[in-house]
Amino acid sequence: MAVIYQQLCPVLFGNDAIADMAKRAAAEGRKKAFIVCDKGVRAIGAADRVADALKAEGVDAFIYDDIVPDAPDNVVMQITEAMKAYGTDLILGLGGGSSLDAAKAAGVAMDNGQPINVFMEENGNPGFVIKTPCYVIPTNAGTGSEVTPMCVVHEMASDSKKVVLRPAQLAVLDPTLTVTCPRSVTINSAMDALAHSIEAYTSVNPNPKDMILANNATRLIRENLPKALENLQDLEARGNLLFAADIAGIAFAEMSIHIGHCYAHEVGLRFELNHGHVCGLSVPETIRYVAEAKPKEIRDIAKALQVELPEGLSPREAGDQLAEGVRKWLRELGLKSLKELGVDREALIGVAKDAIDHNWFHVMCPGDVSYEQMAQYLADSYDNYQ
Repeated sequence: MAVIYQQLCPVLFGNDAIADMAKRAAAEGRKKAFIVCDKGVRAIGAADRVADALKAEGVDAFIYDDIVPDAPDNVVMQITEAMKAYGTDLILGLGGGSSLDAAKAAGVAMDNGQPINVFMEENGNPGFVIKTPCYVIPTNAGTGSEVTPMCVVHEMASDSKKVVLRPAQLAVLDPTLTVTCPRSVTINSAMDALAHSIEAYTSVNPNPKDMILANNATRLIRENLPKALENLQDLEARGNLLFAADIAGIAFAEMSIHIGHCYAHEVGLRFELNHGHVCGLSVPETIRYVAEAKPKEIRDIAKALQVELPEGLSPREAGDQLAEGVRKWLRELGLKSLKELGVDREALIGVAKDAIDHNWFHVMCPGDVSYEQMAQYLADSYDNYQ
């Protein structure tokens, strides 16, 4: 069967890329840039760096720094109103996935004059126009949101994460913006990207370009995360992690995530846990879950993760050994277990139905996922990582 592969938006990548981004904005005639970030990104000076680069090219900039993790729909609408009041003609999402997603989503609400909930896929999105361009600038190496159409928004009325599909017009990857990420953010971001790459590589919708990107993202994360943690100022390692997160994003935008992110979305939301951290805990169980359906891919992933698998193992045995190799690495990184994070085992298993009902992409997992299988996945994630 023939497949189509593509990329959603151009990527500007390299040290001090924000200077080139500002020149591009000015050349496009932009006058009023609205920067969406959180207070942490503002505090480390990243937002001011971007604003100063824009102002140097004659583009005025306003910084909105009230983003919170898993940005809810009411915050997206607050951003929308602030954008309107400012007269925004360029939107910039700066920071982690919540800031990038909120910026893209608020642009949809502003350009179309309706609440963002109207345009959520789960609510029957009627379609929308994009008038105001959005540039997105990650300051950590995790979500890949800059190159996917996904804008994940917490809908408060249903208390669930829902998706608006709106790509950015430019992704800006500047490794110099990531060196201020502390150790914990560096690890959690990398775990999010790792889950993206492994889920995409084992989805039911592969294509040749994105398979190469996904497994190379896995390899780059395994090779460069230890280097970045040894020296948080290592620009080469930071750049490689940023690139890995980006190509993992390109890959899963086309091939999809699956069971690991059904788990991570619901567990993170229900127990108020960091998304990347929970993604890391999902990886060993995702490997075990798909091992029999994807035996070649499991061996490819093992090689990328520097886990040696003896010849002659059954697919199930290979999956189990690779999963334990990943757990060993996660323990070395200091990733806390769900029990250590205060999650009750029975309460965890109790989110199985919502993990499927709220996340359609379980259908992209080999063999799909039943409620009973998700409950077992949740239990295994608790029991196998202590």
